[in-house]
Amino acid sequence: MILKILSGIMTMIILLAAAGQAALAPRTDLVSDAAPKLESADFSEIDYMAYDGSHIKVSVEGPDFCVDSENVSDFTLQLFSPQYQQSKASKTYHDKSFACDFTSKMKKNVLYGIMLNYVMDDIVFSLHSNFVFLDKSGDIHFYKTPCYRFNLDRISELSTDKDSMSEYLVSQNDVECDNICMISYSNQICEGLTDDRQKVFAIYAYVTQRMAYDSVQVNDNRAYQDDALLVMRRGIAVCEGFANAFTALCRAQGIPATVEYGLGLSSYKDMMESDLENDEIPDHAWAAVFLDGQWLYVDPTFDIVNYYEGYGIQSTGSRNSTYFSYFLSPLEAFSFEHKICDADTVHGYERSGYCGDNATYTVSRDGTLTIKGSGEIRMPYGVNDYSKIVFDPDSNITSIGKNCFQDCDLLTSVILPDTVKSIEDGAFSTCEDLEYVYIPDSVTYIGNSAFYTCDELAYVRVPDNIEHIGKDAFDRCPRLILSVPSHMKKVAKGYSVDPYYVDVR
Repeated sequence: MILKILSGIMTMIILLAAAGQAALAPRTDLVSDAAPKLESADFSEIDYMAYDGSHIKVSVEGPDFCVDSENVSDFTLQLFSPQYQQSKASKTYHDKSFACDFTSKMKKNVLYGIMLNYVMDDIVFSLHSNFVFLDKSGDIHFYKTPCYRFNLDRISELSTDKDSMSEYLVSQNDVECDNICMISYSNQICEGLTDDRQKVFAIYAYVTQRMAYDSVQVNDNRAYQDDALLVMRRGIAVCEGFANAFTALCRAQGIPATVEYGLGLSSYKDMMESDLENDEIPDHAWAAVFLDGQWLYVDPTFDIVNYYEGYGIQSTGSRNSTYFSYFLSPLEAFSFEHKICDADTVHGYERSGYCGDNATYTVSRDGTLTIKGSGEIRMPYGVNDYSKIVFDPDSNITSIGKNCFQDCDLLTSVILPDTVKSIEDGAFSTCEDLEYVYIPDSVTYIGNSAFYTCDELAYVRVPDNIEHIGKDAFDRCPRLILSVPSHMKKVAKGYSVDPYYVDVR
């Protein structure tokens, strides 16, 4: 899965690199005079884990933004406008516990962020995701994002039972944590460290400070490999590559971690999107790591400091002001700017529903997708967390609909039933680990880009009865041995990346 999150992601996140740094220029494309309706969140306190493992609790009470820290005693708070990307006020405190009143600088029913910066071991940390608003009575509240309740339900996929926890330590697609080279990379990064939290920070710092965001890939029409080992060697990737590398490096140290997919809300407009609750088309990837008995979230892309523009690596700021804003975020804070659609776990997120006018699907705990019914099937967007597809023997599925199994990274083989007559456009596109597909003799139609960028696909036999193979149906399948009947011998002409070998029968 190649998730292309635009470089504009960084604009809001790096609003201030450290206390006292000048604000970025406002982006007028995000400005709107229409005041949205703001509601209070279901929580009034967020419990952050500090760099040293201690806790920093932030809360809202009346007009005050309150901080209660176990160890840290030096903080700088900054009030900023996520809409106009401007700093509004700043205050410094030298206490473990205090209350800060920014309300004189706030307008009512307007969304603000309160960034909490602290320094430990000469590293600047920024608890960025504290979004609040001022009500009519003069009290402040955390903003009720549509993502939080959704995320609470979706994180149930991150089970903590013994079997599930063992999954978060083993090698899987694009996360080659048992590869000897990956283990060596991980050991070098964590050399001399014995505490899991310190190891996780060292790994996160390596990914965010030593790697570069691939702006070329974002603007390219090609699909790129983003497995962890390749990312470590190349040092350049987009969001999913960073998440794969972080996860593999953690697992190589025996620390449970996983890649997650969803929506990265990189602008004020994204955060306030009215239809956000209904959007389950992932555009971003990050990771979750299990520390101190809880799942915490990291987003290397949102903290990345280097960009690759095709002619060299550029830095977004001074290397002397390194800071981290999305390291070990609790769910409440993470949900302000992230919607969790799916975790890349071997086990499935249990659910069921319709996948066509006359067909239903069920995803089981073991990652099996079972399809029943008749006619054309079309899997809902975002439902792609399964490793095996089973068609009920009493069903009469006649068509694999447009983009039906697009981006199903966990699939390695698929056997289509003998009732299928057509495979529509993009049906299996970008299934990057798909190695084998059985196409029955009943199939007469294969649509455009049906297997586009299935770059692990090794063998496909197109049946003799085939009448149509669409444009780019097997494009960018470089390992593929494609067997076709003689009347389809021109099937692979004009591809940008041809199959390895075309066998004409």
